[in-house]
Amino acid sequence: MPQYFFRKMILLVMVFSIPLTGCSSPTSVLMPTPSMIPTETMSPTKGSEVASIIPTQKPTPSVEPKVFYGFTYHRPDGNRLVSGRGDLPGIQPMDIPLAGEPAWVVSAPSRDRSIWVVALGDGRLQAFQVFDGAYEVLEIEPENLPPGKPPLLKVVDGIPSVVQIPGVDASPYSHAVPLRTDSEQVAFIDENGDVVISKGIEEEHLVVNALPDARLLLDETGRLLLLTNPTGRYDHGVLGDAIEAESITLIDTNPEPHVSLKIDIPPPAVIEGVVPIWADITGDGQREIIVTLTSPGVGAQIAVLNENGERIASGPPIGQGYRWRNQLAVAPTAPDAGLEFVDVLTPHIGGVVEFYQLSGSELQVLAQFPGYTSHVIGSRNLDMALAGDFDGDQKVEVLLPDQSRTELGAVRRTADGAELAWTLPVGGMVSTNLAAVSFPDGRMAVGVGRNDGVLRVWVP
Repeated sequence: MPQYFFRKMILLVMVFSIPLTGCSSPTSVLMPTPSMIPTETMSPTKGSEVASIIPTQKPTPSVEPKVFYGFTYHRPDGNRLVSGRGDLPGIQPMDIPLAGEPAWVVSAPSRDRSIWVVALGDGRLQAFQVFDGAYEVLEIEPENLPPGKPPLLKVVDGIPSVVQIPGVDASPYSHAVPLRTDSEQVAFIDENGDVVISKGIEEEHLVVNALPDARLLLDETGRLLLLTNPTGRYDHGVLGDAIEAESITLIDTNPEPHVSLKIDIPPPAVIEGVVPIWADITGDGQREIIVTLTSPGVGAQIAVLNENGERIASGPPIGQGYRWRNQLAVAPTAPDAGLEFVDVLTPHIGGVVEFYQLSGSELQVLAQFPGYTSHVIGSRNLDMALAGDFDGDQKVEVLLPDQSRTELGAVRRTADGAELAWTLPVGGMVSTNLAAVSFPDGRMAVGVGRNDGVLRVWVP
């Protein structure tokens, strides 16, 4: 049968685009986070006003809307690295009461303010604008998502919405993503495991057999990367179900959508996760694909593949089945600001933050720090940690919950290994991913949801 086909239907989809300004991050991630894009300096009022100045007796200039996005995995390529600088230890946090226990939180800038959207455990959505030490409640569309579905926040000139494809055929575990600036197309995974490219009334289906809870990654040219070919041959079952992926699929959407690469993982190994990291770890300007491979005999190890499907490096296996590693970020965490890869070893049983460096065909673990976690057994939330300069000292820390999930710790690399730089009390127990937003002037804010129905944010 053909790999994809057209069918017509009316979809109420939101049309949007991602600005493709360059990224200055040392990770060479070319797809910018929303906070890297210049915004207006005028303070908005509540509502839909667009900040613009109209000269007297002159034609109204054409102003391109300012569009920002907030992903639960922070960057469109899955690299949980925050740009800018923070002052989290010096900020008094703000607690925002919610209507229930939060499951997800996402954030994006709005001029000099930040917008936060929370998905509650029952799927209800709440939105807030934070500014000048205060917050206000915003309306948000839609009002609900399927329970457990991660949101993708879209902010257009200060007005938030959550990207949603109406209809029963969209995956309840993943969200749609925009493709590129010069296109009105969006991509999403449907319940059959197809990747659907949608533009207005047209849909094109690529039969790829997506993992049921796969998340779509996106690069600056509109290419898509996802995990495919679900299998039950490794029934660890800690990530929401006992199904894992046995392949990785790369889709090129230019000039026409097509599968450009499929990487099969030979049995008995599987890819234990819901999303790769698609970032340049070698420093050569080309993206690599980073996944966690697991098999019953040896447990989990990190693998680095190039875009030809060749494995170019591997980390050490745990040595025991049914033990997992949660991959987090490619970031300049080394003492000399060199690139490293960060994960959490066995986050459910005394989690250990690990720092790797690439050496030939090996990913070598150079430092470890125990007592921290990045995942809760049974959850599809793999986004509970971030890397960034959270205290403004020009060094990158890894920020994540301790084993009790009642405080956040900043783990920093040192010449001798790794250390705990500082901690932040959460005031309850973490129940969401960790979200962050960077402002045009380089400041950053961080937020997390608690199980007592509170969103705690550290906003400068």
